[in-house]
Amino acid sequence: MANYEDWSIKDFSEGYIDSIDDNLLPESAARDCRNFISEEIGRLRKRKGQVYLNSAALPGKIQGLYAFYLEPDIKQLIVASGGKVYRWEPINKVFIEIYSGLLKSGPVCFETCANYMVGFDGKNQPFKYNGTEATPLANAPRLGQFPVLYKEKLFVNPSDKPSQVWWSESFYPEEWPPVNYWSFADGDGDRITNLMVYQDALLIFKNRSIHVLRGTNLDDFRSETLEHNVGCTGPFAAKEFGGYIYFVGQKGLYQFNGLKAVNISDGKIPKLWERVNKSQLHRAAVAAWNNMVWFSLPIDGSTTNNLNIVCNPERGTFWPMSGIEASCFQEFISTGDFPILYSGHTTEGYVVQQDVGHSDFGLPINAYWVGRSFDQNDAYRLKKAKKAFVEDSPDTENEVTLLLALDYNDYVQMETVANDGLAREYRFPREMQGRWRYISPKFVHDTEGPCEVRGLMIPYKTKRKPRVKSPPAS
Repeated sequence: MANYEDWSIKDFSEGYIDSIDDNLLPESAARDCRNFISEEIGRLRKRKGQVYLNSAALPGKIQGLYAFYLEPDIKQLIVASGGKVYRWEPINKVFIEIYSGLLKSGPVCFETCANYMVGFDGKNQPFKYNGTEATPLANAPRLGQFPVLYKEKLFVNPSDKPSQVWWSESFYPEEWPPVNYWSFADGDGDRITNLMVYQDALLIFKNRSIHVLRGTNLDDFRSETLEHNVGCTGPFAAKEFGGYIYFVGQKGLYQFNGLKAVNISDGKIPKLWERVNKSQLHRAAVAAWNNMVWFSLPIDGSTTNNLNIVCNPERGTFWPMSGIEASCFQEFISTGDFPILYSGHTTEGYVVQQDVGHSDFGLPINAYWVGRSFDQNDAYRLKKAKKAFVEDSPDTENEVTLLLALDYNDYVQMETVANDGLAREYRFPREMQGRWRYISPKFVHDTEGPCEVRGLMIPYKTKRKPRVKSPPAS
């Protein structure tokens, strides 16, 4: 009789992959998962939670967030909701209205100039705000959208001019000479979706192309088309991180280095991308947080963002997260040097603090991780096992549930028989103590508190000879 061997998983860092057949996945990959993440080899933890910043909802869904810093005294969190703009008052913990008269739906974008910030919605008179008072921004294009400061000039895209950018005089955002405009692939049937400053140049994103404007003024400006078939889907759908731009395109998630855009999702999560509602990708939002890039997207027919895909750019791994409904993101430093990540709710008037605590608004976070079906590199021989062991983190408050599936059958919950606080022993139920070829593990944690798994081990023994039995004759 063969002796027992130990099969173990100590690495979960490959993330979610759906581009490879189940039994060929890397051992450290998940064939399905939600709300678990491995940020370092040997540790699989449940994501942290969410809390509302404001206890009373604002009048509409969140249309934009902005961190307004005017040194040395002004550090204000700005939010647009229901056609109005507010600032957060941290002492009284309420939002104070500072401006109204904007669209009640659609994005509102902000930018900081020398002495004030400005806001544009692409339809109504833009405004300026100095930390105390908000007033109309004189002479600025009423239909301007996506404001960005480049070479001390305020640039916008007029919503009725889908291929043009207009800009103000240097240092004077209320002076807009009629000659200050530039066209990018005019007549291509596409429209500008986003403006960003990157590598001392102005990036102009369309839905299906990327352009750049370099120089300091109208006399020496020069433009170039960098991508002819790839573009960004919306004003909140791109973020700079680690020297690259990460953005959402019509065909996937992209990394851009200033010359070329590379699809980083197609080789790993093409099936998950198929579920994305492409008609609503103009709502996508991107954030960079804790050395990860967050992509907020609508899937399965949703018209709002209902899936968050966290990407580790260094390793090229992906971690799908549910329960995070973000219309936009904003880092904000109120005191000290530690930023807080806020998001705007997609359907309600709440600003949400992300990555805090261990529950979503007081409710448990439902998380699971499903490994590949393992055959111990020998599917031809039958195996047998009776026990399994899971190593916990000392911070785990409520133990993870272990389920196992044999030979692609249904998952069955294992019974805990011992627990010393760091390791737990599980027993296979009697009906699972027969022979098998493949075994697939699943972790589930749907209770409050932190959860971290550091390893799984299953002692098993293998028959010495390959065995294949024909089914009984009918």
